[in-house]
Amino acid sequence: MNAIMPYQQEDIARVQERIVEADLRVSAQMDRIERMIEKGYDVTEAKEMLRQLELILDQWHVQRRLMLDALAQR
Repeated sequence: MNAIMPYQQEDIARVQERIVEADLRVSAQMDRIERMIEKGYDVTEAKEMLRQLELILDQWHVQRRLMLDALAQR
């Protein structure tokens, strides 16, 4: 969004949904890694995927914080 079109509560709700989805994906990937370790599999790629998912989740959190800050400044 830009300065012309301020954020709305619906925008924050959509970002919150993305955070929940990303959090679920992170949890699922962690579970996969645990199962892979138990079976003796190489988890190098799975851990890299987890790292990428965590980065995405972090970015959604940043986006939400920026939106909340923008709303608070109204």
